[in-house]
Amino acid sequence: MTTPCSPCLVVMGLSLVAGCNRGELPGPNPPDPFVAVGAGAPGSTRPALAGAFGTEAAAPDAAVPDLAAAVDPGPAPLAVEEWGTFTSVQAADGHTLGGVHHEDEALPGFVLRRNWLDRNNYFFEALPEEPLQQLETPVLYFWSPRAQPVSVSIDFPEGVVGQWYPDATALRPALGLLMALEHGHMSWDVTVDPAAGAGGFAPVRPDEIWAPSRRVASAPVRFAFGGSEQFIFYRGLGKFVAPVEVTHDGQGAMLVTNRSLDELAAVFVLQVTDKGGAVQALGALPAGGQREVGVPLALGPLDGYTADARRSLKAALVATGLHDDVAQAMVDTWTRSWFGNQGLRVLYLAPRSWTDSWLPTTITPAPERFVRTLVGRIESLPPDEEGDLVARIRAAAPGNMPIDPATLGRFAEPRIRRALEGLLDAKERAYAEALLEAAHAMP
Repeated sequence: MTTPCSPCLVVMGLSLVAGCNRGELPGPNPPDPFVAVGAGAPGSTRPALAGAFGTEAAAPDAAVPDLAAAVDPGPAPLAVEEWGTFTSVQAADGHTLGGVHHEDEALPGFVLRRNWLDRNNYFFEALPEEPLQQLETPVLYFWSPRAQPVSVSIDFPEGVVGQWYPDATALRPALGLLMALEHGHMSWDVTVDPAAGAGGFAPVRPDEIWAPSRRVASAPVRFAFGGSEQFIFYRGLGKFVAPVEVTHDGQGAMLVTNRSLDELAAVFVLQVTDKGGAVQALGALPAGGQREVGVPLALGPLDGYTADARRSLKAALVATGLHDDVAQAMVDTWTRSWFGNQGLRVLYLAPRSWTDSWLPTTITPAPERFVRTLVGRIESLPPDEEGDLVARIRAAAPGNMPIDPATLGRFAEPRIRRALEGLLDAKERAYAEALLEAAHAMP
């Protein structure tokens, strides 16, 4: 958790300043002939504005505009759609565990970071406190009938943005002054341009996590410093606790409880093991409501399970107001992480009021339509898994059967933190704390 020297921090998109070897820095991927088709690009089959404002885009007015309109036509109609995921880990008794800053899939080298050199701290200068939520890949898409400047301002009251693209106009906290996971802010000034096409996109490989997000027929955004992209992207860490609780009764039943005053429109339970996978749709969960699920679920072949899960999640996303291709892009982006990684997890659609509270956003000019869809992801630790790790630590503490934290997966750190809560012996705790330090050092 050491803080790198200030010359190693990104300053407004200029990767580093003097004093660092530029050739050793992560940079854009090698040129690649693949660039996903976006609105206006060759091969695009869907009009960029179709349905963006609730109806098919009208044909341009053939009438010659008057002089005033030609000089200053004013803002064009604007529509915006956003999706993203926030991930947490809960113990069997339902409390949220820290240490969720480890990445599932790395981003391309052209994405901006607060700190290029410390992947172990999620590209932050340091972690001043343990994150309880990982805000993963929120992206903003835009629809406009013509090119126009657009400003986007996002606050993160209980978190900080650590990775973003394109370059930001402003960010808080200032680089090098990160004291807490709170009062985060990012803003961008871009030009939404339906004629921009995909020619200015930085190249990515077809199998990179970035690629599916581009397969949307929205209007690309152009940057003041050159280049373009299909969307605005940001990612960060937070310390808020969502009012959804997943608990286990120790008898094979898992309870999903909505401890808020808002209904959850859709909730899904997924389980993936080396023997197969299963998805169970719980439907809507009313305010204060609870659903009981028997665990383990009835597992089926991974291919069939994945297809069912993708279809169910996409339908739920479309029901929030996202375009079909936007919902498909989200499902394609998260298929490996949501549906492929082993574990027991709950996915749910966060109410819009939660999104607006966690991430207050202002867009200028104000969009006529603004859809915000965040999916909450809770990785749940069943009692048998918790007990198994405690037993392994007790056996390893005297020097027998050392544990490799990498075998505990992406969520090794919260799993070890949970085990520490049940360890009283000094030697066992010392071993677990050393194991925790090793897990923290993992990317």
